[in-house]
Amino acid sequence: MSTTSVRRCWWVALALLGWGAMVWLLRPSAVVPEAVLEPAERSADPAPVLVEAPPQQTTPAQFTAEGVPIRPVGSAQVEARGMVPHPLTPQHQRIFRENNLIGDLNGAMDVKDASGLRALLEQYREEYPEDAHVLQDGYALIADCIERPGSETRAAAQRYYDEQLDSGLRRYIRRHCLEAAN
Repeated sequence: MSTTSVRRCWWVALALLGWGAMVWLLRPSAVVPEAVLEPAERSADPAPVLVEAPPQQTTPAQFTAEGVPIRPVGSAQVEARGMVPHPLTPQHQRIFRENNLIGDLNGAMDVKDASGLRALLEQYREEYPEDAHVLQDGYALIADCIERPGSETRAAAQRYYDEQLDSGLRRYIRRHCLEAAN
């Protein structure tokens, strides 16, 4: 057998091996498809799937003044036909207001408007003195970095970055204070 014939045999063997691998990889899966129902077999109004909720004591707070049930809070799977949505409470409205104010703070920070950031921060401090998300110091520091970049603000930013590991503002501290050109 000549070397040319041997090479051809190798190429044919490799081609067959490649073809076999491709057929094996592209074969249909062994999962059996679900039975397909004919249109006549389909139910016009499928019965809702109800998940039994833990037993709760029915209180008047679970009904409107007209006696209409109120959909419970949370993600429980309930049959909600005939129920009204859970009402927005003053607490919900306060959270929405805080989220909008944080969005405005982020917008001022994005355009590097230090004076606007400080004005919004003052408003945030007045309306949310508890500072549940520990954002006030971070926004003040970012305003300082935008207004007065330098070694002093960079050192304060580095301390904040190293100590406030769970702060949502760390990435912005890094961007506006630590990575910004001084």
